[in-house]
Amino acid sequence: MARPMQHSQSTWNEVDLSQKFSQLSSSLQHPKQKKKTNKVSRRSKIIPHTELDLTQIIGVNINQVPPFLRSASESFKEKIHDIRPKISQNHLEELRHVAILMYKMLLLEKLQTLWITYRKSGMGELQQPTSIKHVGLKIWLFEIRSRIKHVENANITDDEKCQLFVDHCQKKLNDQNELYRNQLRYRTSHIVDYTSAMELTIENFVKQGFMYQRIEYDCQIALVQYHYTDAVLKRQYLIENPTENQIRLFKHLSKLKYEEAITKYHFNSLKQCIPEHLALNFIRNQLIEKPSIIDSIQDGTIRKKLSKHYIEVVEQANADIMILARDTAERQMRQYQTKYNMEMNQMWQHEKILPTDQRLTSTMIHLMEKRLTNIDARLEFICKCKAQLFQLNTNVL
Repeated sequence: MARPMQHSQSTWNEVDLSQKFSQLSSSLQHPKQKKKTNKVSRRSKIIPHTELDLTQIIGVNINQVPPFLRSASESFKEKIHDIRPKISQNHLEELRHVAILMYKMLLLEKLQTLWITYRKSGMGELQQPTSIKHVGLKIWLFEIRSRIKHVENANITDDEKCQLFVDHCQKKLNDQNELYRNQLRYRTSHIVDYTSAMELTIENFVKQGFMYQRIEYDCQIALVQYHYTDAVLKRQYLIENPTENQIRLFKHLSKLKYEEAITKYHFNSLKQCIPEHLALNFIRNQLIEKPSIIDSIQDGTIRKKLSKHYIEVVEQANADIMILARDTAERQMRQYQTKYNMEMNQMWQHEKILPTDQRLTSTMIHLMEKRLTNIDARLEFICKCKAQLFQLNTNVL
């Protein structure tokens, strides 16, 4: 393991940035308050993270078998029967264990990528777009700090502690993945009539079943990058020595952009999802339990007619609710768009009448525009991920 790097006092972590922006002070200084000398209550015994297993450290149960690979699920059995109709139960279970190992390896690979990204953020090694100056800012995300506090029941989350923790997690992930790889190699070499076609069938089945989690982890990984870029832009803005009003303006416009963007993407999501929602509701409504008063009717013709009418009423109510939600979201989106555009115009008009030495510098304007763009891109990406997950759920149903 590489020796932890010593960070200079000029290194700002995420907490420092948050505090400085919240203060709204041109001096950007935070006087420390004297700590109370009251006795600290006893904590439970602190267990070093090096003595815990991987699941306890990262908070993900890597040993949990997903529903689509459990014995109770018929989907795996049907897939294998497509290529081997007369397979025995024991042989089927051997192949199921192979599929479970493949799934665990896919999960570990995504976790490895996520924790590599966490480390790059903490070490200031995440790549930035060419239009954003690389400053080597070290950001240990909240997920890492909170994980350390949860695991060790301790509030010590300095840079060195975070790096040691992440390095240890990465090693545990690598070791576990290698263990599964060896187990998979051993199992497949001892299965009778294990062919490349069978292996490909199992791999594709597992990848399809893992699709939902893959999207979730890809989203988490990308959000680390968006968060890091946002922190870099904040720091660069502060380096320009903005006044109190300029810091307030930076925060205010960022808030307006967030509200404008999130209502826009919420409306777009509703608009795109309504047809799928209505189709799903139609299927579900065919299966819903009818009121007992309808089922109690003896005349079959009348009972069938009332059941059909009941389903139509439910479908129409669902459609009306979805359309109402869409229209409400659209009105809200228009309101925030108008507010954002109006205040942006007011800001530029106000800048024109300020003395030259009190105006935003070209660098400040550039950084502000970049942050607003980053906010919009982050929310757009989240909505795309949610749309993909919704589509997967629709396909399953």
